Amino acid sequence: MVSAVAAIAVAVAALPACAPRSVSPSATLAPLVELGDLPTTTGATTTTLAPSSDPARPLVSVLSDGDCVFTDVQPGGEITFVSGDRLYGVSADGRGLRCLTTLTASQTGAVDWSPRGDRALLANSTTFDAQGKRENGYKANNTRIHWVFPSGDAMIAPTASNKTLVRRAAANPGDRTEVTFLSRTEQAVSHPSGTALIAAGTASDGSRGVFAADDSGHAVQALATLIDEAKSVAELAVDANGTDMYMIIASDTSFKVNHLNFSNLTVNEVTSEQAPIAELTAGPVKGAVAWQVGLCNAVTVTRVLDERVRQPVTVGMGTPIETLSVAPVGWLDAGRLVVAARPLGCEGPADVWVWDVLDGSATLVVKGVDFPALRTVAQASAALVINPSATPPVL
Repeated sequence: MVSAVAAIAVAVAALPACAPRSVSPSATLAPLVELGDLPTTTGATTTTLAPSSDPARPLVSVLSDGDCVFTDVQPGGEITFVSGDRLYGVSADGRGLRCLTTLTASQTGAVDWSPRGDRALLANSTTFDAQGKRENGYKANNTRIHWVFPSGDAMIAPTASNKTLVRRAAANPGDRTEVTFLSRTEQAVSHPSGTALIAAGTASDGSRGVFAADDSGHAVQALATLIDEAKSVAELAVDANGTDMYMIIASDTSFKVNHLNFSNLTVNEVTSEQAPIAELTAGPVKGAVAWQVGLCNAVTVTRVLDERVRQPVTVGMGTPIETLSVAPVGWLDAGRLVVAARPLGCEGPADVWVWDVLDGSATLVVKGVDFPALRTVAQASAALVINPSATPPVL
């Protein structure tokens, strides 16, 4: 994706040279547009970027070596990350740095906070909260675990065989319930209202696509269908307002991000790429969505849907992260996206930045840390509503 700045630069370069100042313009030339018809505003994004951070001067440069204590999420949310054997939390402006806990080798890995920010999933198989850390019953290689909204009192994930969708209580891993509603479940997430589950896979009648059910796995309804056997739904992400959903549709030749409106079951393509798309990250308001593009053995880019121009834009253009491998971490709010930036690939130590959607600036929070995550408090959305006369579209 060519940035707005680059596009303007190319257009200017293509123009013929201007006349010398000594040459007066012809007095007979009539204006192409009358003065009163000229627009006073434009929908285009600004080409002037706000100043970004110095890559050598992060907001957090020294980590605390004090006691580690589980504490509530900071007002406005916070960024957490791992350094050594410690899990830290800090606000986006670099304040309130503290250690939340120490980690063993088996607990060190990706961190995923619950909707209320009062629990975390550590390396997939461990749950961490004010009561301590405990195994949650899921295997460490299960990367399809998602929190149940809005309370975060449980998690759901398909089993390795894809034949069962399992719900486990966060406080008691032995409290295991099957909420299966497809014959094959490849992806599953909780609706932000907590009243519905949404899954991609194969229904009992053999049809493929995306389906919804109530929170116990009953009252199944098709949301969208897949007819092309070469296509699959790789990821699902529901808007925080509960009215819209985004999907990554993968095939042998392309990767797409599609948008689905629940009410009328209309679908539209947000973007299409030849390189893999991953890390689909929905924001706190309708239309805020980010995703990563590229192979993890190369430099990846992160793009967002810019509602001002109704098209994807690349994160970090014109900032120090422009040439780095960038992955989305999460949305602090509608205008600020936390990203991880590395010299190459998708894994290993990263610098954590906050990118401003509105002014294009990037602020460096901390350098060289592992497993950055976003900890915020999500609000419950309205219940899932689908027009009874709506027809599931073909993806």
